[in-house]
Amino acid sequence: MFTPKEILRVVKEGRLIGKKFSTITTISIDTRTIKPGDLFIPIKGPNFDGQDFIPEALAKGAIVLDVKDGLKALQDLAAYHRNRFKISIVGVTGSVGKTTTKDMIASILSQEKKTLKNEENFNNEVGVPLTLLKLTKKHQVAVIEMAMQGLGEIDLLAKMVRPHIAVVTNIGEAHLEHLKSQRNIAKAKAEIFGCQTQKDYAVINADDEHFESLKLKTKSSKILTFGILEKADFRPKDLAGIKLPVPGEHNIYNALAAIAVAKILKVKKSSIKNGLEKFRPSTNRWDVINRPDGVKIINDTYNASPQSMTAALKVLAWLKGRKIAVLGDMYELGGRTKAAHQRIGKLVRQLDIDHFISIGKLSKDMGATYHYTTKKPAIKKLRQLIKPGDRILIKASRGMHLEEVVEAIRNLC
Repeated sequence: MFTPKEILRVVKEGRLIGKKFSTITTISIDTRTIKPGDLFIPIKGPNFDGQDFIPEALAKGAIVLDVKDGLKALQDLAAYHRNRFKISIVGVTGSVGKTTTKDMIASILSQEKKTLKNEENFNNEVGVPLTLLKLTKKHQVAVIEMAMQGLGEIDLLAKMVRPHIAVVTNIGEAHLEHLKSQRNIAKAKAEIFGCQTQKDYAVINADDEHFESLKLKTKSSKILTFGILEKADFRPKDLAGIKLPVPGEHNIYNALAAIAVAKILKVKKSSIKNGLEKFRPSTNRWDVINRPDGVKIINDTYNASPQSMTAALKVLAWLKGRKIAVLGDMYELGGRTKAAHQRIGKLVRQLDIDHFISIGKLSKDMGATYHYTTKKPAIKKLRQLIKPGDRILIKASRGMHLEEVVEAIRNLC
């Protein structure tokens, strides 16, 4: 992958420590999985300093890149490596649905092409470069999800990824705590277009209220749209004959965005159908668990925003059987926190969900029938409520760790 000379040419202020190797094929930031001959780049996190693990890396036979800013070095090497490849690269961002859309795109493209995608939550300033560094000559296309919390973060990722096709799923309320307004969120998401040229493609949700502002921020002359309500290039009719394995209107949007990308890359209709029907969500995203007593648990605990919470509740209401909603706090909503939780609580009542449990401090404003600040008493109450055949939705922001509730009721007591 890299020669020592290449590494030092890219990272000018660095120096290499350890055994000498003619080539380095793997770059790592984690000494737990490091192997002899790997390059270890020490980066700083909120609870650790990679510099403290240099002795362990050397003891395991790794080469260490001694540099002041390990994260920047990782990103610079990733950008350098990405520029070696002339393959099509798809970038995906948005407030809601970006992981599902990324996975749907990758599932379709992998029917015909060797496809690289970022796994799970490798979508930030650390995960994206680590993903790009996995590119090999065997890959024919890459699908890279890009996440952010503030302005400038997508721009940083886009400069590394340089997507030929940039997808924005939608603009929602997630990250209001940091960005204060949806207009700023749209501005931050539009940074994905920053490194594109007129020859590249932009794929945008025509139904999104920020569609026009996103469109104005594109550099591409090739803008494709998807939607249900407004006139768009890709609409529900393009899903005719395809059985999506995940329910909900929100997943129709995700699938239409994926189809748009597939059409740009001239993927066959049969591959689009096969890819979408074989699609499976990532961990803790609409993971349906079927118990022997007919209870269906919907584990959607990876994250939550008002937009995704609304979509999940509407699907729950559509299911047959008695319904239980177990909802937790939604984070990063800033000044809209109280109102957003109240709005979700009102929706639960409008949808006639049979039982409503909320967990956390913020979710108290949902006005649930049963509210608990911690998970343990909520689990106890949930176990008392469950009857054979129930449909149970469990959803909250990542920091709530409601997958613990899922595990507590996964099996019959």
